Amino acid sequence: MSDLVKFLSKILLACLLVIAVGWSTYIGVRYYHAEQVAYRWISGLAAKQAEWEKKITAEGGNTLTGFATPDQPRPVQGLEGKFAGLTYDPLQKRLLGVVNKPTAIVALSIDGQLLATYPLKGMSDVNGIAWMGGNRIALVNGKRNRVVLTEIPTTVQPLDVTRAFALLLRFGEGEDANQGFNGLGYDLKRDRLYISKEHSPRTLYRVSGLNYLQAPDSRGLRIENISYWLDDVPFATDLSSVEADPSNGRVYLLSEESQMIVQLDGDSGQGRGMLSLSPKGLKPMPRPEGIATDDAGNLYIVSEPNLFYRLKKP
Repeated sequence: MSDLVKFLSKILLACLLVIAVGWSTYIGVRYYHAEQVAYRWISGLAAKQAEWEKKITAEGGNTLTGFATPDQPRPVQGLEGKFAGLTYDPLQKRLLGVVNKPTAIVALSIDGQLLATYPLKGMSDVNGIAWMGGNRIALVNGKRNRVVLTEIPTTVQPLDVTRAFALLLRFGEGEDANQGFNGLGYDLKRDRLYISKEHSPRTLYRVSGLNYLQAPDSRGLRIENISYWLDDVPFATDLSSVEADPSNGRVYLLSEESQMIVQLDGDSGQGRGMLSLSPKGLKPMPRPEGIATDDAGNLYIVSEPNLFYRLKKP
């Protein structure tokens, strides 16, 4: 009988060990992106990141050094749907976000309070938003490869973009090559609209001339494939959003998988800064989907489904 008890005890201990390992693995993957950490070390991406950081330090320093770690996530009360993008409106000192299911544009205060909701008609899925001056905004739909230009109503009401001016993006050889455009960032001073694709592969395009496209003296659009800028930052393994700094034209790249923000020069694409979103001891952001910067240089991030973060500039 004692042998049977010992045998059953060993079986029970083995089962508990398997459960403990499985649970630890689940927690590590679900909340701390453990699989990404392991991949980065095995693939050598961690070493490439360290080399890149050393290079930008030698060239003048990391421009994102000193940013406060993200505030504790603040759920946006009253929000319906899931965040998919974010931009900043400096005229009204507010943030504009897009959500899906149901699709809408939302206005937020800079501390994450819901101010207004504009239900969206004519687009069933929006992946990014960019403020383009005045009441004008751009919206991107990755599945249909469209960038729609429209205006936020002066009063809170539904916004119908069925007949709004739109650009159809056909950059690849096949129809599927364009699937997944999900980030928009606009530099009003330089009239540059940045469009990012998350992965498979990561891509980055820049469209110039949109602000005067319908003017009599328009010179048309200039579309540039600047994806080669990403060759120096392979450690940012996906692009969940893109933003342009209105003061200096620098470009922010938000990576969900790598839990970081990378800053590039808007003219040359050279590295300027990097900021980790999950320093040691902090839980990673669940699904960061949108980034915006205000005229004071503070950063804002929204994460699925309804989380809001603020990173204060030093």
